Amino acid sequence: MSRVLSYVCAIVSLLSLNIVSADEALQSRTYMPVQEPVVPTIAPTAYKAPAPVFRPFTGKVKGKKVRMRVHADLESQIIRELERNELVSVIAEKGEFYAVEPPTGIKAYVFRSFILDNVVEGNKVNVRLEPNLEAPIIGHLNAGDKIDGTISPLNNKWYEITPPSNVHFFIAKEFIDNIGGLEVKHQMDKRRQTVEQLLEAAALLSKAELRKSFEEIDIDRITRNYNTVIKDYVEFQDHVQKAKEALASVQEAYLQKRLTYLEERATAAQESSENGDVSEISPETSIFTNTDAITDKMKLWDPIEEALFLTWAQFNDEKTMEEYYEEQTLSSLAMTGILEAYTAPVKNKPGDFILKDRDLPIAYVYSSQVNLQNLVGKKVTVLAAPRPNNNFAFPAYYVLAIE
Repeated sequence: MSRVLSYVCAIVSLLSLNIVSADEALQSRTYMPVQEPVVPTIAPTAYKAPAPVFRPFTGKVKGKKVRMRVHADLESQIIRELERNELVSVIAEKGEFYAVEPPTGIKAYVFRSFILDNVVEGNKVNVRLEPNLEAPIIGHLNAGDKIDGTISPLNNKWYEITPPSNVHFFIAKEFIDNIGGLEVKHQMDKRRQTVEQLLEAAALLSKAELRKSFEEIDIDRITRNYNTVIKDYVEFQDHVQKAKEALASVQEAYLQKRLTYLEERATAAQESSENGDVSEISPETSIFTNTDAITDKMKLWDPIEEALFLTWAQFNDEKTMEEYYEEQTLSSLAMTGILEAYTAPVKNKPGDFILKDRDLPIAYVYSSQVNLQNLVGKKVTVLAAPRPNNNFAFPAYYVLAIE
C-alpha cells in the first residue's frame, strides 16, 4: 500500500514540474508583432478603346471635277476627275483619304517579258498606269499570278490588263458621302449595264425602221424604247440625254419622210387632177378634224406640228394634242396685216403666207387648222404662236384662229 502511495506522489510531482516549466517558458518568450505583407503599388494605365472597324461602303461624289489620285497625298498623280453624283466603292481609309476600287474602264499595264502563257514569271512585277516605264506604279504581281490581258494597242511591248484586286486609288474624304453598303453601287452598275443595252437596242431598231418606207415605219415602237430610258432611268442623266437627242433625231428623220410622202401624194393628186382622173384620190385626214376646207397644202405642215407636239408632250406628262394647242392659244399674240401668198420655190420656207403692214413684211405664217388661202389680199387679225423661221428674214408663226 505504501508502495502504491509512493508512485502516486511521484506522478503528481512530475505533473507539477511540467506545468511550471510550460508557464515559465511562455513568460520567457519575447513578443514579436506580426507584420503584414507589403503589396507593391501599380500605377493605373489609361483605357484605350479599340479602334473602330472600317466598313466598306458606296460613296457618292459631292463636288465637281473631284480628283482621284494614285496615292493618298495631294502631290500624287491624278488618275481622273470625277463628276458630281458618281459612285465609287470605298474599301479602306488612309489619313484624310478614302481608298477606292478602280472605276470601270480603268486599264493597267505589265511589261510583256514578265508574262508567259498569261502567267507572271517573276516576283514583285510592277503594274503601271500606262504602257511605259515612266508611268506611275499602281500595284505588283508575283510569280504564278494569272492574268487575262491583251497586247496593248498603244505599245506592243506591254500587256493591257484589268487592275489587280489589290490596286486602290484615293479620294479626299471631304468629297465623298456614304450612301450605303457596297451593294448599292453593285445594283447601280447592273442598272447602268441595262440602260446601255436598252439604248443600243433602241438605236439598232431606229436604223432598221428608218430604212423602211414611210407607211411601214413603226414610230410608236421607236418612241416607246427611247422613252423607257428617259423615264425609267433618270439617275443616268448622260444616257437620258443621249436618248433624248437620238429620239429627236429619229423624229426629225421620220417627219422628213412624212413630208416627202405628203409631197409625193400632193404631186400625184395634182397630176391626176390635170388628167381629169380624181376618183382615186382620197386625201389623207389632217391631224385636225374640227375644221372645214383642209387643203393638201395645209396637210404638208402636219409633220412639223406633230414634231413640235411630241417634243412638248415629253415634258408635259404625255398630254394630248388638243391640250397642246390650248396652251399655245393662251400664250398666243394678235397680229394685224394684209395677208399675201408666199409662193417662192425655196426649201424649208417658214410659211405659205406673208403678213404685211403698210407693204412691209412682218411675219411668215402658216396653219394646218385655218384655211388662209381664202383670206389672201384681205386685212386680217390673227392669233398666232411662234415657230422656227429656219433663218429666214422675218419671224414665223402658226395661225391658231382669225379674229
